[in-house]
Amino acid sequence: MEEHLFKDYKHRLNALDKDVRMLVLKHAKEFYVHNKCTKAEAIDRAIAKAEMKKRNL
Repeated sequence: MEEHLFKDYKHRLNALDKDVRMLVLKHAKEFYVHNKCTKAEAIDRAIAKAEMKKRNL
């Protein structure tokens, strides 16, 4: 479901590793629904969060 919600950002998601992409979609949905931010903001926040988690920061 998350993939359809953020289909307009497919070009950004395809640049990520598969594991990171799945994590980004999960976090982006949470940000979009719970924080009531735009899809673009949700994707940006989710990418940052997933990349930081991947690098153990």
